[in-house]
Amino acid sequence: MSAADPTPPAPAAAPPKSTRPLGLLALLAFTLLGGLLVFGFASALGPAVTAQNEAPCRPLEPSPRSGAAPDFEAQDLQGNTVRLSDFKGKFVVLNFWATWCEPCIGEWPQFDRLADRLVDRDDVVVLAVSIDKSPAEIAPFLERMSLASTRVKVLWDPTQKAHNAYGSEKIPDTYFVDRRGDVAAAYVNVREWGRPGAHRCVVSMADS
Repeated sequence: MSAADPTPPAPAAAPPKSTRPLGLLALLAFTLLGGLLVFGFASALGPAVTAQNEAPCRPLEPSPRSGAAPDFEAQDLQGNTVRLSDFKGKFVVLNFWATWCEPCIGEWPQFDRLADRLVDRDDVVVLAVSIDKSPAEIAPFLERMSLASTRVKVLWDPTQKAHNAYGSEKIPDTYFVDRRGDVAAAYVNVREWGRPGAHRCVVSMADS
């Protein structure tokens, strides 16, 4: 080709291929994978956290329980109707007792100390439900025990049957009812609820 011949133009470069769709897909895949890993870690961690929260209660030898706590109606010492479901959203320590029950008499001061230790916890309630035949027995009993000003919420079950719905044949029995209204644990017979370890147990379960 002579020098006079014009040089043919170079072919136009192909436009670069867009990588945006691939980048978005990679980001989406990374996000999904990260979410699965976090979910898997949380699922694996859940039982460990539960075991850690329950650890302070092991010396008290709880009986594992599950399922919704049976609701019931009782009366306070002024004759007002009170339902267990009134305390939903709070952690409830629920005890069944009677003035004629000797083990209950020994356990009562322990509950009084526990309630004192929990005075700053508005989200935790200690309920003592009497299954006496008459509510007239309760106030004199508390007076004799120097417990008239106890922080325990004292109730009377007019049916004397509420504890049976929890599977309790004898008293005293104590149940933990969580914020959802489910039974978390049962403690059959007497426990030393006034000791610091029992307080740690209640706080740990209430905070779980």
